[in-house]
Amino acid sequence: MKAVLNCLPRGVDNAACRDFIENAPLTSWLPVLDHLRQAFGLADGPWENIPQGSNALFGLKGVIVKLVPPNWRRQGDKEILVAPLLEGKLSLQTPGLIGNGEVDDWVFVITTRLDGVVLADVWPTLDIEQKRAIMMQTGQLLRELRAVAFADDIAIKVDWPSYVQGLVDGCMARHRRRMMPEGLLEQVLPYIAAARDFAQQGTLRFIHMDIHPWNLMAKQEEGGWKLTGLLDFGDAIIGNSDRFELLTPMIFMAQGSPVLLKALLESYGAIGDISPSALQRQLTACMLVRPDSDVMFCMRQVPISGPRDNWEQIAAQMFPI
Repeated sequence: MKAVLNCLPRGVDNAACRDFIENAPLTSWLPVLDHLRQAFGLADGPWENIPQGSNALFGLKGVIVKLVPPNWRRQGDKEILVAPLLEGKLSLQTPGLIGNGEVDDWVFVITTRLDGVVLADVWPTLDIEQKRAIMMQTGQLLRELRAVAFADDIAIKVDWPSYVQGLVDGCMARHRRRMMPEGLLEQVLPYIAAARDFAQQGTLRFIHMDIHPWNLMAKQEEGGWKLTGLLDFGDAIIGNSDRFELLTPMIFMAQGSPVLLKALLESYGAIGDISPSALQRQLTACMLVRPDSDVMFCMRQVPISGPRDNWEQIAAQMFPI
């Protein structure tokens, strides 16, 4: 379905898109949302603006509508492709696809709304044993994602050597934009070169790329919290290394805890015969080149426990395996 309502901005830069998504009142979106309500027979009731993520997100009873600007429409296209790919394949719920199309060149994706709360809302309040149980469950999720079947010609499959080289080539400009300290910046490429095996080409597999508390749903059951759902497939690829999949839960969930890192790795159980220092090096190199990674923000997730003058020191603090 394609529609032209002349309600959403077109032909504007990324900054203008972000500004509109973050600051436009709900009334600016209602013509589009009510058009979709009528077109897809959605329920009556008020729309809820959900201020989460980089795209416009709205809730209506058991339904979520995501509006993705043309500037990064690939995220919307991936959501449309991945939703049916994962349906019924995991121990966690994933959003079911209800409808999709374009309005004013923006991609819309209508999905079922998952039960539970966003894990990020409760993660800081959980004790270490509850967090450990969830990390074990996350390791199981990573195993399940690794086993997802897909067609040989699936559109999100990347040519691994070219993909990784592109990440390396593009990372320095991003680190400069995000004001990485010069002393660390000048060490980035030598560190990546020394970790040349950081993304060894292995078996093709599904990689969500962004598993962290903001993309996981949870429920309290029998006195403890359990994962119930997985969201947001806009960064997903079919690629050849699990290091990128391990990276985000290690940073944003383990947050420098050896206990939580161990729980994740033991549950996942497929990292191969590798020394702790080599795995730290691989993960840190992945952190430095990962698409859209804000490395300084990542580093702030882990308490400082010593000098951070070089990437070896940072690797030991980020991933105390």
